[in-house]
Amino acid sequence: METILRSAEMAEIMLVPVRHHSPACALQLRKVINQWQPSAILVEGPENANHLLPVMVHAETKAPFAIYYAYHDKTKVLSEEQEHFKCYYPFLEYSPELTALREAAKGGIDAAFIDLSYGDILAASTAGKGLRKEEEKNTYNDDYLLSQNTYIEKLLEKTSLRSFDEFWEKFFEIKGLYEETDVWFSHLLTYCKLAREHTPLEILQEEGSLAREAHMAEHILQYAAAQSSEKGIKDFGELQKILVVTGGFHTPALAQHLRVKTGKKTVTSKTKQSSKVPAKNQSVYLMPYSMEAADALNGYASGMPFAGFYQRVWDYCQETQQPYLDNGAYQKAVLDLLVESGKEVRRKEGNLSTYDEICAWQMAQGLMELRSKPQPGAYELLDAALSSYVKGEYNIASDTPIRILRQLMTGEGMGTLCAQADVPPILQDFEAQCKTFRFKIQSTLESEVTLSIFSEKKHRTISSFLHRMVFLNTTFAWRVKGPNLQLKRDRNLIREIWKYKWTTAVPAALIDVSVYGATIEEAVTSLVQKQLKKDISAGEAAKLLTQVFEMNLTGQLEAVYDCVNERILHDTDFYSVADALKYLIMMDELGTLYQTELRFEDLLRRCVQKLITLLPSIIGIKEENLTACMDALKLLYRITNRANMKLAAESELYYETLETMVYGHPMDNTALNGNVPLDKQTDLHTDMRADLHAGLCGCIHGILYGSGREGAANVEFACRGYLTGTKEQLMQTAVFFRGLFYTARDLIFIGGQILELLDTFFGQVDSTEFMELLPQLRMAFAYFTPAETDKIARRAAKLHKSVQKNPQAASSPENSSSAWSKTVGEDILTRNIVLPEWYTYAKALDAYVQGQMEIEI
Repeated sequence: METILRSAEMAEIMLVPVRHHSPACALQLRKVINQWQPSAILVEGPENANHLLPVMVHAETKAPFAIYYAYHDKTKVLSEEQEHFKCYYPFLEYSPELTALREAAKGGIDAAFIDLSYGDILAASTAGKGLRKEEEKNTYNDDYLLSQNTYIEKLLEKTSLRSFDEFWEKFFEIKGLYEETDVWFSHLLTYCKLAREHTPLEILQEEGSLAREAHMAEHILQYAAAQSSEKGIKDFGELQKILVVTGGFHTPALAQHLRVKTGKKTVTSKTKQSSKVPAKNQSVYLMPYSMEAADALNGYASGMPFAGFYQRVWDYCQETQQPYLDNGAYQKAVLDLLVESGKEVRRKEGNLSTYDEICAWQMAQGLMELRSKPQPGAYELLDAALSSYVKGEYNIASDTPIRILRQLMTGEGMGTLCAQADVPPILQDFEAQCKTFRFKIQSTLESEVTLSIFSEKKHRTISSFLHRMVFLNTTFAWRVKGPNLQLKRDRNLIREIWKYKWTTAVPAALIDVSVYGATIEEAVTSLVQKQLKKDISAGEAAKLLTQVFEMNLTGQLEAVYDCVNERILHDTDFYSVADALKYLIMMDELGTLYQTELRFEDLLRRCVQKLITLLPSIIGIKEENLTACMDALKLLYRITNRANMKLAAESELYYETLETMVYGHPMDNTALNGNVPLDKQTDLHTDMRADLHAGLCGCIHGILYGSGREGAANVEFACRGYLTGTKEQLMQTAVFFRGLFYTARDLIFIGGQILELLDTFFGQVDSTEFMELLPQLRMAFAYFTPAETDKIARRAAKLHKSVQKNPQAASSPENSSSAWSKTVGEDILTRNIVLPEWYTYAKALDAYVQGQMEIEI
């Protein structure tokens, strides 16, 4: 602690350094307050949240909760982009700042936040630094500078500890239960000074720390002068005492500033003067928060990890109300979590015994002694569980015990606010709409609503509201059934079935997006406009168009429509443009039902043209992209043949591009009419491109056959090219059939030679190769219906009726595949007797297998 004495006419100021969300800091700080009895407590925090203090310390307000700060840069103070900014200031039950505020309320002590307002902190920070970092969740009290510096790196190396958090727990958290207040804070202040000294000045400038510290120091002195004036020191005959609680990283700088102001030390302090931002563009609210969100392991940089674990420690410490008494708080927390996690592992996997729990507890105790700790902590708990609960190697298949333990150590509680808490306008709008639609939000039970969106105008309005809630990620509602424009399915359904449920996560999510508007419609509109400013792909833009369409944001449809048009023109990713085409076709087909005035013909034409130009880029695709490519080719075939689209020119270009992909150049009709002369077949085979993926090749041949541009003979000839080619080409035959059957499965029934070619193919591969090809073959035949599969099986069996039986071949197990097929003279599905040759073959096969087993032994 640092004590600054202004003068006999002012107040005594005590600076207390803390680490955010540290139980030891909270325990020690409470003792300081009780012993020192300050007349005022000043806490690090944006000053424009002071009006929330009565709600924060209200008996009905339960942590975790957070102060939510938002700023809309309408006046372009920060940049020309007029961006939205937001951050959180979370509080847990054991946060030192919350402890200070609660103690102040309990003792009738004045309390206030003293930092710059959130907007001014943004103005004092460099773009991309501090609270202006591009992160999903920025936190106000981000003290990463306290844990990331060259000093801590050397310290960890010296103490043989793995992380700053482990170091902190050993030397500050656990020892905080044993050391006296003055000693403990002296150690903490020393560490903070050294951490500060090893942080470059330019980082402090970029983060806005210098401006913040100058402001807090000035605020402290102004408050001290005002306190002394109001209380009247001469009348009381004693100094007013002001306790200042700030993050430990700022405490040394505040002490220096105050000494400069009081004339104890003459130094110069260069700070960046922050630009004042309009208060009307800032908003501050309290919101419920969760233990999970406050856990450092989930990206919360200013918090400690394992929020649930330290909550248990805090609860045990409250039982005695004696922070320095060795009440075994850590031991109790470790033991409880070992037992609870063990019980949960047994319930899920059933392979953990009570003896394993005993071993884990003994391991935690042993590690405690080995690491010179008075009690085992979070890291002894984890290490003990890892050694006793995980059987064998620790990997994704065996990590269930550790995952369960980490979940328990994180905790799952969520805070609540008292009835006096201000409700932001967006929440009021949500409640008003729910009342209009008669949604049951007074209960946490799950409810269901069925909407006839194409016949009832009110139902369409309700559907738009629910879609907006989904777009805002509120978890309030989810669609069970109905046409889905995003997933491009169920377009035949004319009703939507939704389920909804109110939870504390809903207001938290709405407050989170309140920076974008005062109503739900304003918020979704702002977020759509934000999306449009990003460099999104054609597929993403088309998906956004479907979302705007479902949300009934008529004012944004034209802007998003233009964005899709622009992205299609400039996007060179085949898959992205293909996705855009799927979305647009879905919307075009449902446009009449939705009664939209938008027309998609021109956009579809442009998308088709762009996709055709990108077709050559997919010639050498990877195996995992085959299905997406075949879907796109089939989609193009379908859309270019739609009579109402009038895409004759695009259709011809499409087929010519497919022919070029297969043969290297467009083919004339005489070469592709199914009657290729024998003397020209060699030339046609030579023209075929070797770099074309086999599955894509089969798919294209199927499309050309279906369009009448190729005959069955040409397809059969292409298939023979794989069968008579190299071994590598032979192994690609299964993939070729997969692509072919995807677009032209009727070829196998028309009386050509496709079935015979398949039979030839099976005869050319051995059993090992067949097993390797089996997944592709299964996918190829998955396109047939059960009746069609049965028909193929009967025709395949008939292929061998005219084959001369060869019992001698059946006696040679090495040639089992070909021998077996040639010994079958009739349909095996209808035969009721065992033929002699079958018996001879089976006996020989049995003897062969037995001999092989003896060799292995």
